Amino acid sequence: MTLTDPTPVAAPPAPAEGPAEDAAVQPVTRMVWELTELPPAVDDPARLAGLRVLLLGGEPAVARAVGVELTRCGARVRHGAAHTGPVDAIVDLTVGHRLSAGGREAVGAWRAALTETVTALRGVYDAWAAETAADRLFYLAVSYLGGGMGQHPDDDLAQPLGGIWAGLAKTLHREFPNCNARVVDLALDAAAELPGIVAAELGRVGQIEVGYRDGRRLTLTPGARPPAAPALTLGPADTVLVSGGGRGIGWELARTLAERHGVRVVVTGREPFPTGDEPWFGADEAALKAYERGVWAERPPGRSPAEVRRRLGRERRLWELAANLTSARRHGLRIDYARCDFTDPAQVRELVRREGGALTGVIHNAGVDTAARLPKKSDAEILRTVEVKVDGFLHLFEEVRQLDLKFFCAVGSLTGRLGGMVGQLEYAAANDGLARLGTWADRRAAFPVMTLAWPTWDRIGLIANFGATLRYMAAIDVADGLARWEAELLAGTAGEVTFVGPLGRAIDPGQAVGYPVVPALPGFQAAYPRIFHLGEVTAFQPHARLDATVVFDRDRAPVLGDFQVDGGDAVPVSVLLENAVRGAEWLVPEDYPALRVAAVERIVVPLALLRLDGGRLRLTRTARGFHEGRDWVVEVRYRRAGDTGAGEDGGEATEASLRVVHRRDAEPPGPLERPAVTQSTTLRSGPPFLRWRSAVVPAAAWHTGPDGRPVAEVRPCAANDLWATPQVPHPALPVAPLENIVRRCARRGEGLSVTVDPLVIGRIAPHAAERGPSRVEGDPALGVWRVTRAATGEPVLTVSGLPGPLGDDPPGPSGDAPATRHGPR
Repeated sequence: MTLTDPTPVAAPPAPAEGPAEDAAVQPVTRMVWELTELPPAVDDPARLAGLRVLLLGGEPAVARAVGVELTRCGARVRHGAAHTGPVDAIVDLTVGHRLSAGGREAVGAWRAALTETVTALRGVYDAWAAETAADRLFYLAVSYLGGGMGQHPDDDLAQPLGGIWAGLAKTLHREFPNCNARVVDLALDAAAELPGIVAAELGRVGQIEVGYRDGRRLTLTPGARPPAAPALTLGPADTVLVSGGGRGIGWELARTLAERHGVRVVVTGREPFPTGDEPWFGADEAALKAYERGVWAERPPGRSPAEVRRRLGRERRLWELAANLTSARRHGLRIDYARCDFTDPAQVRELVRREGGALTGVIHNAGVDTAARLPKKSDAEILRTVEVKVDGFLHLFEEVRQLDLKFFCAVGSLTGRLGGMVGQLEYAAANDGLARLGTWADRRAAFPVMTLAWPTWDRIGLIANFGATLRYMAAIDVADGLARWEAELLAGTAGEVTFVGPLGRAIDPGQAVGYPVVPALPGFQAAYPRIFHLGEVTAFQPHARLDATVVFDRDRAPVLGDFQVDGGDAVPVSVLLENAVRGAEWLVPEDYPALRVAAVERIVVPLALLRLDGGRLRLTRTARGFHEGRDWVVEVRYRRAGDTGAGEDGGEATEASLRVVHRRDAEPPGPLERPAVTQSTTLRSGPPFLRWRSAVVPAAAWHTGPDGRPVAEVRPCAANDLWATPQVPHPALPVAPLENIVRRCARRGEGLSVTVDPLVIGRIAPHAAERGPSRVEGDPALGVWRVTRAATGEPVLTVSGLPGPLGDDPPGPSGDAPATRHGPR
């Protein structure tokens, strides 16, 4: 948990019940990424000592200077991807020369540098993929867009190809979960500063994109911005070219423009249009499937299933293309098909020559994707994915840049802006490269050049596994997306625009610390609490392990002054449990199912562990996830940071432990298992061993109900009373009722306090979110406490296995008093 700003703000409203990510299709927010200032990098000269660095790319003189500076800082530097041996960090200087002769010079200029990058990543793959320590591996790439990542109005974008490596870096965590990636941007004219900047940025965890400009250290932060009002019109006199628009979402836009505005649209593909003599031509979906089954049944000996799949995939694409164009013509729409491979400059030139001055709009939609991890794809496949997006854009832009266009739209993806899914390393690289080239082109064209970065469309487009994509972000509704696309075209938007939906369950710790998390992000209320409670990760193994150091600081958490253990300020039990529940959210099963917390159980909390030291408490939190029958269980343990395992008396260190049990359904937990631990009891007639001030967490007013059981009503604790940070997380557990139950169990009648150490709770079973005041009713003898919504009686929480003393007198007077008894229980 990293708390960086003590300025309090209003707490957000509680999130709606039910995880937001359950719905496949969600509304999106239009966002642009704007420059914000970062604090200077803290000088830490020992950070690079002994670091084994592989240095790639760049201009030779600059590369030598970077190597000399890193060596001076204690790093062990080798040059070139051909070097073998262990590597802790890759510094990738990428393509470091100025682009002087226009876009044609940039075509293919990235290939050698990207191939070297891929070769280096293949060389470290096994070791880096197996690494679980979160602070050992680093990848730092350099781009030369001007220091503002191309977003500053004075950025010269002298070398716009750096976006390729930015997209790659943002996706490396999918191949190497513990690789700390960073992209550093500066102006080519500031290349003399690069050695010092690389030395300052290498070996750090945090923001993925960092720029140096005008003496400031910058990053990009998303902001919600509406589109501009329409600035142009489209009509029958217009012709719009859509590369790769014969199928998928490109086709949906082409049809929309033709229907709504009467424009002529030219869609393209690499294949010749079907002749009409094909056995599947004119077939409906059922007939096509029957044809496909026949092909499989007649597969000749020696023809592999992969060959058959490739043939049927090609035929299905052509069938879809033919069906689309046939339907359009039947409805009187002016949509034509042209064969063109946009990676071939001659074909692009001929297409544009053929259309002549009729073109008034261009949409570069062509793209390919090979969804596989790096070891399972060839260099040729990787280069092809980037070539279609990047070189295709350059060829097309250079051919039309002198035309009187109304717009040029590049179709991007959020994989470039936020990083891709597993297997999309080069697809993300291609899309971020496309976005930076779009910004470069906009500075050089008389017409607006926009890049629209989309999430997954609802079952349309380059989707190998639609369900898998939802783990990363919800899909966009097709009708909503088309309306937004049309609005951007008519507004003559320039620059990069992203359409962001709620983040999915596959967000990992690297992403959480790599991007600014702001309330404007969709799904912020659901995603932010676990980011807030993440801590400083020290080890991570997806689906299995997360170790982190969490810091509770009284200056940033007023609730830490509300509770005391033996006269010293301490972390309330409910706050520790909240941190555990949120920390457990980072470990999920491999299929990323929608889970709910069924129980927090077998809770053991030594009270001394909660006490602050100088206003702060640093704890090491370890979490392990595993299947247990139908349940997904995350076992969480806490120790004081620096505690190596032995207590002061030579025994085991003081450790808190619990289990967070998750289920896919609403079935109640199984039999209660209260931890069998040795406890001691302290009785006091004076100041209690545990004391609550009730300045932050409201105190319940207890009374005896008709059946003789203790009953209370308690107000909820406002999240911005708990935390004094710019954004505050809404709690998963009802802090005020839970804390008052613990408090009630530390009392005995006639002002006598009783403290059992460690605190042991058999189970906490959450049922629903807290809404307004809660009613608490308990059976101290049985150790069962029920929390319901006071207004409706709906169950909120059940605590089991927490027996408490009888009586309901108010707590005793404040002041110190000696313990009356201390012994084993």
